[in-house]
Amino acid sequence: MLKMEERPLKESSMVNLSTNNFGNLNIEKENIITLEQGLLGFEELKQFVIVAIEECLPFEWLVSVEDPVVAFPILNPTLFFSDYNPSLPKDDLALLDIKKEKDVETFCIVTLGEKPENVTLNLKGPILINMKNKMGKQIVLTEDYYSLNQRLIRY
Repeated sequence: MLKMEERPLKESSMVNLSTNNFGNLNIEKENIITLEQGLLGFEELKQFVIVAIEECLPFEWLVSVEDPVVAFPILNPTLFFSDYNPSLPKDDLALLDIKKEKDVETFCIVTLGEKPENVTLNLKGPILINMKNKMGKQIVLTEDYYSLNQRLIRY
């Protein structure tokens, strides 16, 4: 995860991204996450980085390395939905070379609204990331239990 702070630059291991929302970011190449199949609707984009801004936590941003204008707000769904535990296809877990549960992070894309009660999570399309090898994949769940637009704040 990338923190918005200055770090000493190593010329050969850094990539500079010019973003609309975060200005210029210096990214260590080792922090780049590869999603071989991209994200739904953005299949051509394969490399991303997670940007954490202290004032926005627990929300983070999944920013495209190839097109830094493309950035998705993301969130670990278990922070708000402790019972979120979808059945994941074994083929997908094998593709990401996930051997231990602690190696995988799960994120869901957030849809922001003008009011807090309009913020939703896509629980039906989680993004799994093997934090050891930096490989990721968006999974499309077939269970009817999870929603594409789950309200973050429940009344």
